[in-house]
Amino acid sequence: MSNPFIVDSEDSPYIKFPTKHESWYKGDEEIDVNYFMIDTSTMKFGWGWYEKPTRTYHYTWQKDLFTPIDRPSENHKKAFSVWVLPKYVDGDKNIEHAPCLWQRHSFGEYSGFQQMGASFYEESLKPENANKLPVVKWVGSEAMTVGMGNTAIPKFELAAFKERPDNFIIPSWVSSEEGEAKADF
Repeated sequence: MSNPFIVDSEDSPYIKFPTKHESWYKGDEEIDVNYFMIDTSTMKFGWGWYEKPTRTYHYTWQKDLFTPIDRPSENHKKAFSVWVLPKYVDGDKNIEHAPCLWQRHSFGEYSGFQQMGASFYEESLKPENANKLPVVKWVGSEAMTVGMGNTAIPKFELAAFKERPDNFIIPSWVSSEEGEAKADF
């Protein structure tokens, strides 16, 4: 029986795109990924900040994607959240990861999230894509200077719309409170 107090970072459901690495990480581990299936019903905009002394993330979410809210404090930055199913496909290589929560408040990732959503939004409104989820291809990143620092913006293009696979299950620990802000595609 494994020790319940030791958590493997690969078991983390969180995915991120750190500027200094310009690659995808699940927890502290770099992962191979070039495609993401997007659960549009979980997409959220809002505000977030990380409180260093207490090591606590604070997020405030809009009720939907179309209703902006005021910035809660000067500490908050624009934030987003979405559940994704990451996958790596290259010839006969096919690695599928467990569903991940991409929830961040960095400028680069927020900009990438906006560009990703814009890549499939119009197509998602077409009747033939009803009840399907968008699949985007990660095509690289754009490094840029913002203020006194650097960032990297992940870039995406729409690959397809597909039926939700049986293994794209949002974990049961996700509370109904987290699910309140829904996309209306």
